[in-house]
Amino acid sequence: MNCCCATNSFKEGANSFFSRYSAMYARRFRKHGLERVQKLLLQGVRTEQVLDKEILDIGCGVGALHLTLLNEGAARATGVDISEGMIERARKFSIDLGIADRAAYVVGDFVEVAETIRESDVTLLDKSVCCYEDIDTLIRTSTAKTKDLYALSHPRQNLFMELAFKGHIAFARFFKWKFHPFWHDWKKLRENIQNLGFELIYSNATPMWQVLVFKRN
Repeated sequence: MNCCCATNSFKEGANSFFSRYSAMYARRFRKHGLERVQKLLLQGVRTEQVLDKEILDIGCGVGALHLTLLNEGAARATGVDISEGMIERARKFSIDLGIADRAAYVVGDFVEVAETIRESDVTLLDKSVCCYEDIDTLIRTSTAKTKDLYALSHPRQNLFMELAFKGHIAFARFFKWKFHPFWHDWKKLRENIQNLGFELIYSNATPMWQVLVFKRN
């Protein structure tokens, strides 16, 4: 997960929060494989050819998505995450799977490190956009690195999810937690991506998460 244009304190909080749970995420992936929303995300990506493609996984967590695509024939993948713990787990998975030579990892805020990252054929943002405050900068920067497919998941735009997120945010601010998620106008997010030259080619959802895959025009 990443948090662009945030204070150092907020980034430290995000690093600490997600690193704390990295072992749990790794165990879940090792035991159960992809989550339902991740399966839908890759279902949308697979509507196009992924063989020999380059993958950029922003907020990559323990690497479930890009490692799966590498096993299916993608050429290379770069995982970016603000959490040192998540990156450590993803790197270990790549070694265990024998594909470490095709996987590169960057610890940091994607927007801040974007200039050091090569363009990709496919960009993935699974549950990452709700961890960014300046969503417009994230979208503009990440789509600029994307040559073909742009795939993401975000909270569903309904009253239940909005109340849940805003309640969590209010609670976190009251207790002055260093990290909390963000609620954005998700309809506007979709429009912004389309205005940047992408066409929506796949849409699906779980009860909590919306999955969208766009293709560059």
